[in-house]
Amino acid sequence: MKNKKRFLALLLVAVLGLVAFTGCSSTGAAEPAAEDDVIEIALIIKATDSPFWQKVADGGRDYAEEHEGVNVTIYGPASESDVEKALSILDDVINSQPDGIVMGTDAAEGAIPAIERATEMGIPVITIDTEVPSDQIVTHLATDNVAGGAMAADAMIEHMNANGIELKGKVGIVAGVAGVDTIIKRDNGFIDRMAEIAPEIEILEPRYIEGDPAKGMIATEDFITTYDDLIGIYGDCCFSGTGVASAMEQSGRQDEIIVIAFDDDPSEVEALKNGVIKALIIQDQHNMGYAGCESIMKLQAGEELPKFVDTGVQVTNKEDL
Repeated sequence: MKNKKRFLALLLVAVLGLVAFTGCSSTGAAEPAAEDDVIEIALIIKATDSPFWQKVADGGRDYAEEHEGVNVTIYGPASESDVEKALSILDDVINSQPDGIVMGTDAAEGAIPAIERATEMGIPVITIDTEVPSDQIVTHLATDNVAGGAMAADAMIEHMNANGIELKGKVGIVAGVAGVDTIIKRDNGFIDRMAEIAPEIEILEPRYIEGDPAKGMIATEDFITTYDDLIGIYGDCCFSGTGVASAMEQSGRQDEIIVIAFDDDPSEVEALKNGVIKALIIQDQHNMGYAGCESIMKLQAGEELPKFVDTGVQVTNKEDL
């Protein structure tokens, strides 16, 4: 009987030890599951119909492809002018509670309530391309648009000199969307620099086309027919550049009226090859998407971010292609 009791006692100890060991194993097994957690990043672009913004989206996709444990979902309205739809998308994205939001928007002050709600929910918001006037934005990644505008002015004067055009007369601006921070800065940078390097040239009031290349074409035709002394046109975004190029190609006056435009939509690049546009001010939009997602991951790692990151811009002439 004594041996039987001893056997039962040893058996009980063994069972309890096995339970304890199994319990420790279960606790340990939960840790690798945490490593499999995926960081969800929402990348909101201004327009799905824009080659510029598709390159931004490609930057986000490339970041996700190159980094395990990151999922980037692309959102955006069909048209850049559909700000109301963009705000609706932003609200829906916040409700889905991603780990971070990278956003390009023309909504300006209209986006502030949604950004404040995201911040209250612990969702960091990073802006790209266009600033939103809110101190809740963690960081802003964009072209130095004032510098880009100044580069456009320098390029215009360089090509005027190369074409033997006297630096007297008028220059028109075909502008994207009125009231948008990036457009304001690009135009101011251009106007201020032109005043420095070609003070006898008169800069005409911008014609806003609300992101519609057809309106850009009409504005260009109007500049050409109204002003006999028109010597240049500045298109401050891809839509402007596309519209200006179409009108200038029809006019055949590309060596008398110098066109400089922002961005590198396929139609703009083709116009550059054909000499209709003399130079393009090209941003690194891929980097906006890529670095925006990278910034969310830096926040996840506890890093502090600067308030502004310059994503780069360069002048491209025909010979650079």
